[in-house]
Amino acid sequence: MATVDFIKTISDFFLLSVAWSLVLFSVIANSKLTGAGLIKLLTNTSIGALVISMVIGALSPSGMFNNIFGLKLFALLGLILVSVFHQDEKSKLMYALYLFLCGVFLYLVCSLVNFQLLHSLFFISAGLFLGIITYSMLLGHWYLVVPKLSAHPLKIAAIVMWIILIIKITWSSYSLFQNYGFFEEQTQLGAGYAFNWMLLLMRVSFGYLVILGMSFFNWKLLQLRSIQSSTGILYAMTFFVFIGELVSIYMFLNYGLFI
Repeated sequence: MATVDFIKTISDFFLLSVAWSLVLFSVIANSKLTGAGLIKLLTNTSIGALVISMVIGALSPSGMFNNIFGLKLFALLGLILVSVFHQDEKSKLMYALYLFLCGVFLYLVCSLVNFQLLHSLFFISAGLFLGIITYSMLLGHWYLVVPKLSAHPLKIAAIVMWIILIIKITWSSYSLFQNYGFFEEQTQLGAGYAFNWMLLLMRVSFGYLVILGMSFFNWKLLQLRSIQSSTGILYAMTFFVFIGELVSIYMFLNYGLFI
């Protein structure tokens, strides 16, 4: 893959994943309890990510004259409607916009790999993993606004994160077993033995082990209802998940490894 195409694909992946997952996971915390302000925070963050993605898309050869850009435009309109009109209690219109936005963003994420099934599932799993941690971090921040909010939504988000993490570790382990020759001494595959192992160690340590360890600390803090400390852990987890998934997508796009 050409360098420009690689940068565009990986940038689009991160931006669309953030926009999609913040919409998708917004139902974890009831807007009656958080107030519409949290939905507006999540939606405006999604708008920012989507607008940057649209700017990157506009600089491509086909520019703004393609179906993908058109879908992004419709998604942007939907997000603006949510940001402007969402109240503390969801209306039927907001539920309809939620389903529409989730569907459009899922389509856009899968379009990055031309809707190939395994490739799409890999991108979806990575996007959800990235997204649930980012969502949790923003939700934790919202407790400064609504300090009496129950820790239950953050606990649900933590459980969802563990489920996604288990799926990803299982898939990565199977892929590693299937492609062990990629990491054997004197291998001619990829960029060579040392570089291949460096990528693997970065992916496993930053993307899995550190996050797994931090997630247990996060759970303990949630049980103690130490929300500010939990949010600090989630900030760090957000940093590490971006690094881990960046390395993972790099290995996938360049070498076809589902790790």
